[in-house]
Amino acid sequence: VAKIRGSVPFVSLFSPFPFHSTYSVEDHSKHLDWIEIINPTALLAVKVSTPHDVDMVAVGSYYAGAHIIHLDGGYGGTGAAPEIAKKNIAMPIELAIPKVHKFLQKEGVRDEVTLIASGGVRTADDIAKAIALGADGCVLGTTDLVGMGCTRCANCEGGPSGRGCPWGLTTTDIELQEWVQQDWGVKRLDNLYTAMQWRLRDILRKLGLNSVQELTGRTDLLRYIGKEDGE
Repeated sequence: VAKIRGSVPFVSLFSPFPFHSTYSVEDHSKHLDWIEIINPTALLAVKVSTPHDVDMVAVGSYYAGAHIIHLDGGYGGTGAAPEIAKKNIAMPIELAIPKVHKFLQKEGVRDEVTLIASGGVRTADDIAKAIALGADGCVLGTTDLVGMGCTRCANCEGGPSGRGCPWGLTTTDIELQEWVQQDWGVKRLDNLYTAMQWRLRDILRKLGLNSVQELTGRTDLLRYIGKEDGE
Protein backbone atom coordinates (compact mmCIF):
# COMPACT_ATOMS: atom_id res chain seq x y z
CA VAL A 1 0.00 0.00 0.00
CA ALA A 2 2.78 2.43 0.92
CA LYS A 3 4.54 1.80 -2.39
CA ILE A 4 1.39 2.42 -4.42
CA ARG A 5 0.64 5.61 -2.46
CA GLY A 6 4.23 6.84 -2.76
CA SER A 7 4.71 6.81 1.00
CA VAL A 8 6.65 4.78 3.56
CA PRO A 9 5.33 1.82 5.55
CA PHE A 10 3.53 2.33 8.88
CA VAL A 11 2.78 6.03 8.34
CA SER A 12 -0.85 7.15 8.66
CA LEU A 13 -2.27 8.53 5.44
CA PHE A 14 -5.30 10.63 4.68
CA SER A 15 -5.86 10.21 0.96
CA PRO A 16 -9.49 10.03 -0.15
CA PHE A 17 -10.20 8.72 -3.62
CA PRO A 18 -9.55 11.63 -6.06
CA PHE A 19 -11.90 10.51 -8.87
CA HIS A 20 -9.32 11.18 -11.57
CA SER A 21 -11.84 10.17 -14.22
CA THR A 22 -14.30 12.89 -13.23
CA TYR A 23 -13.34 16.52 -13.79
CA SER A 24 -16.52 17.92 -15.34
CA VAL A 25 -20.28 17.53 -15.51
CA GLU A 26 -19.74 15.74 -18.81
CA ASP A 27 -17.45 13.18 -17.14
CA HIS A 28 -20.00 12.76 -14.37
CA SER A 29 -22.79 12.29 -16.90
CA LYS A 30 -20.72 9.63 -18.66
CA HIS A 31 -20.58 7.49 -15.52
CA LEU A 32 -24.32 7.81 -14.97
CA ASP A 33 -24.93 6.90 -18.61
CA TRP A 34 -22.95 3.70 -18.13
CA ILE A 35 -25.12 2.73 -15.16
CA GLU A 36 -28.30 3.50 -17.09
CA ILE A 37 -27.15 1.33 -19.99
CA ILE A 38 -26.55 -1.58 -17.62
CA ASN A 39 -29.81 -1.03 -15.73
CA PRO A 40 -32.28 1.24 -17.58
CA THR A 41 -34.82 1.14 -14.73
CA ALA A 42 -32.39 2.10 -11.96
CA LEU A 43 -32.86 5.27 -9.95
CA LEU A 44 -29.50 7.01 -10.16
CA ALA A 45 -28.32 8.36 -6.81
CA VAL A 46 -25.25 10.54 -6.38
CA LYS A 47 -23.65 11.04 -2.97
CA VAL A 48 -21.73 14.28 -2.62
CA SER A 49 -19.82 15.93 0.18
CA THR A 50 -20.69 19.49 1.17
CA PRO A 51 -17.97 21.94 0.08
CA HIS A 52 -18.71 25.67 -0.10
CA ASP A 53 -20.00 25.27 -3.67
CA VAL A 54 -22.17 22.26 -2.89
CA ASP A 55 -25.12 23.94 -4.62
CA MET A 56 -23.24 23.95 -7.92
CA VAL A 57 -22.14 20.35 -7.40
CA ALA A 58 -25.71 19.26 -6.69
CA VAL A 59 -27.26 20.98 -9.69
CA GLY A 60 -24.44 19.60 -11.83
CA SER A 61 -25.34 16.10 -10.65
CA TYR A 62 -28.95 16.73 -11.61
CA TYR A 63 -28.05 17.84 -15.11
CA ALA A 64 -25.72 14.85 -15.37
CA GLY A 65 -28.75 12.62 -14.93
CA ALA A 66 -29.10 11.94 -11.20
CA HIS A 67 -32.55 11.20 -9.82
CA ILE A 68 -31.44 11.37 -6.19
CA ILE A 69 -28.86 13.72 -4.67
CA HIS A 70 -27.48 12.55 -1.34
CA LEU A 71 -25.77 15.32 0.65
CA ASP A 72 -23.30 14.00 3.22
CA GLY A 73 -22.34 16.76 5.64
CA GLY A 74 -19.65 17.10 8.25
CA TYR A 75 -19.80 15.29 11.60
CA GLY A 76 -20.97 12.09 9.99
CA GLY A 77 -18.96 8.91 9.78
CA THR A 78 -18.10 6.33 12.39
CA GLY A 79 -15.07 5.44 14.46
CA ALA A 80 -13.42 4.20 11.29
CA ALA A 81 -13.25 7.74 9.89
CA PRO A 82 -10.34 10.03 10.85
CA GLU A 83 -11.25 13.01 13.03
CA ILE A 84 -9.94 15.40 10.39
CA ALA A 85 -12.33 13.86 7.87
CA LYS A 86 -15.35 14.04 10.17
CA LYS A 87 -14.86 17.59 11.40
CA ASN A 88 -12.93 19.52 8.77
CA ILE A 89 -13.79 18.26 5.29
CA ALA A 90 -17.39 19.38 4.76
CA MET A 91 -19.75 22.08 5.98
CA PRO A 92 -22.46 21.13 8.51
CA ILE A 93 -25.46 19.54 6.86
CA GLU A 94 -27.70 22.27 8.33
CA LEU A 95 -25.96 24.82 6.09
CA ALA A 96 -25.75 22.63 3.00
CA ILE A 97 -29.40 21.58 2.78
CA PRO A 98 -31.02 25.03 2.38
CA LYS A 99 -28.23 26.14 0.06
CA VAL A 100 -28.89 23.26 -2.33
CA HIS A 101 -32.67 23.35 -1.87
CA LYS A 102 -32.90 27.04 -2.79
CA PHE A 103 -30.51 26.74 -5.74
CA LEU A 104 -32.49 23.84 -7.19
CA GLN A 105 -35.63 25.94 -6.79
CA LYS A 106 -33.93 28.83 -8.56
CA GLU A 107 -33.03 26.49 -11.42
CA GLY A 108 -36.65 25.34 -11.57
CA VAL A 109 -35.79 21.68 -11.05
CA ARG A 110 -36.40 21.13 -7.33
CA ASP A 111 -39.47 18.94 -7.88
CA GLU A 112 -37.60 16.76 -10.36
CA VAL A 113 -34.99 15.45 -7.95
CA THR A 114 -35.05 13.84 -4.50
CA LEU A 115 -32.77 15.45 -1.92
CA ILE A 116 -31.45 13.18 0.83
CA ALA A 117 -29.34 14.32 3.78
CA SER A 118 -26.92 12.60 6.15
CA GLY A 119 -23.98 13.48 8.37
CA GLY A 120 -24.79 14.31 11.97
CA VAL A 121 -28.46 13.33 11.56
CA ARG A 122 -29.16 11.00 14.47
CA THR A 123 -32.61 11.60 15.99
CA ALA A 124 -36.21 12.19 14.92
CA ASP A 125 -35.74 15.86 15.80
CA ASP A 126 -32.68 16.01 13.53
CA ILE A 127 -34.71 14.44 10.73
CA ALA A 128 -37.53 16.95 11.16
CA LYS A 129 -35.03 19.82 11.13
CA ALA A 130 -33.31 18.55 7.99
CA ILE A 131 -36.61 18.18 6.16
CA ALA A 132 -37.76 21.63 7.25
CA LEU A 133 -34.51 23.00 5.83
CA GLY A 134 -35.33 21.49 2.45
CA ALA A 135 -34.47 17.78 2.40
CA ASP A 136 -36.94 15.13 1.27
CA GLY A 137 -35.52 12.50 3.59
CA CYS A 138 -32.51 11.42 5.63
CA VAL A 139 -30.08 8.54 5.92
CA LEU A 140 -28.93 7.33 9.33
CA GLY A 141 -25.74 5.42 10.04
CA THR A 142 -24.26 5.80 13.50
CA THR A 143 -27.77 5.78 14.98
CA ASP A 144 -28.32 2.23 13.79
CA LEU A 145 -25.06 1.10 15.38
CA VAL A 146 -25.95 2.74 18.70
CA GLY A 147 -29.36 1.08 18.52
CA MET A 148 -27.59 -2.29 18.41
CA GLY A 149 -25.27 -1.56 21.30
CA CYS A 150 -22.46 0.60 19.91
CA THR A 151 -20.72 2.46 22.75
CA ARG A 152 -19.03 5.02 20.44
CA CYS A 153 -15.56 3.83 21.43
CA ALA A 154 -14.25 4.95 18.00
CA ASN A 155 -12.54 1.62 17.31
CA CYS A 156 -14.69 0.37 14.43
CA GLU A 157 -11.73 -1.01 12.50
CA GLY A 158 -9.24 -2.02 15.15
CA GLY A 159 -10.63 -2.31 18.64
CA PRO A 160 -8.53 -3.32 21.65
CA SER A 161 -7.87 -6.76 20.13
CA GLY A 162 -7.00 -5.46 16.69
CA ARG A 163 -9.71 -7.70 15.24
CA GLY A 164 -12.32 -5.02 14.63
CA CYS A 165 -15.29 -3.66 16.57
CA PRO A 166 -15.11 -5.12 20.10
CA TRP A 167 -18.91 -5.42 20.16
CA GLY A 168 -19.08 -7.41 16.94
CA LEU A 169 -21.02 -4.77 15.00
CA THR A 170 -18.63 -3.55 12.30
CA THR A 171 -16.03 -6.29 12.44
CA THR A 172 -15.25 -8.82 9.73
CA ASP A 173 -13.98 -11.27 12.33
CA ILE A 174 -16.27 -14.31 12.15
CA GLU A 175 -15.98 -15.07 15.88
CA LEU A 176 -16.79 -11.50 16.95
CA GLN A 177 -19.73 -11.36 14.52
CA GLU A 178 -21.41 -14.10 16.55
CA TRP A 179 -21.77 -11.67 19.45
CA VAL A 180 -24.64 -9.93 17.66
CA GLN A 181 -27.48 -12.31 16.91
CA GLN A 182 -29.46 -11.38 13.81
CA ASP A 183 -32.93 -11.67 15.37
CA TRP A 184 -31.84 -9.54 18.34
CA GLY A 185 -30.36 -6.88 16.06
CA VAL A 186 -33.49 -6.77 13.90
CA LYS A 187 -35.68 -6.31 16.98
CA ARG A 188 -33.46 -3.53 18.32
CA LEU A 189 -33.65 -1.64 15.02
CA ASP A 190 -37.40 -2.21 14.82
CA ASN A 191 -37.81 -0.71 18.29
CA LEU A 192 -35.53 2.21 17.38
CA TYR A 193 -37.34 3.16 14.20
CA THR A 194 -40.77 2.68 15.78
CA ALA A 195 -39.82 5.12 18.53
CA MET A 196 -38.44 7.60 15.98
CA GLN A 197 -41.60 7.26 13.90
CA TRP A 198 -43.80 8.15 16.85
CA ARG A 199 -41.58 11.08 17.78
CA LEU A 200 -41.70 12.40 14.21
CA ARG A 201 -45.48 12.06 14.18
CA ASP A 202 -45.64 14.01 17.43
CA ILE A 203 -43.53 16.80 15.91
CA LEU A 204 -45.78 16.97 12.84
CA ARG A 205 -48.90 17.04 15.02
CA LYS A 206 -47.58 19.92 17.11
CA LEU A 207 -46.76 21.84 13.92
CA GLY A 208 -50.25 21.23 12.53
CA LEU A 209 -48.98 19.18 9.58
CA ASN A 210 -50.45 15.98 8.17
CA SER A 211 -47.41 14.50 6.45
CA VAL A 212 -43.64 14.71 6.22
CA GLN A 213 -43.99 16.08 2.69
CA GLU A 214 -45.74 19.15 4.08
CA LEU A 215 -42.69 19.89 6.22
CA THR A 216 -40.20 20.05 3.33
CA GLY A 217 -38.65 23.51 3.04
CA ARG A 218 -40.70 25.02 5.88
CA THR A 219 -37.87 27.08 7.32
CA ASP A 220 -40.49 29.41 8.78
CA LEU A 221 -41.15 26.74 11.40
CA LEU A 222 -37.53 26.78 12.59
CA ARG A 223 -35.91 29.14 15.05
CA TYR A 224 -32.18 29.73 15.15
CA ILE A 225 -30.75 29.53 18.65
CA GLY A 226 -27.44 31.34 18.86
CA LYS A 227 -25.30 33.27 21.31
CA GLU A 228 -27.80 36.09 21.45
CA ASP A 229 -30.24 33.61 23.00
CA GLY A 230 -27.81 32.65 25.70
CA GLU A 231 -26.83 29.37 24.04
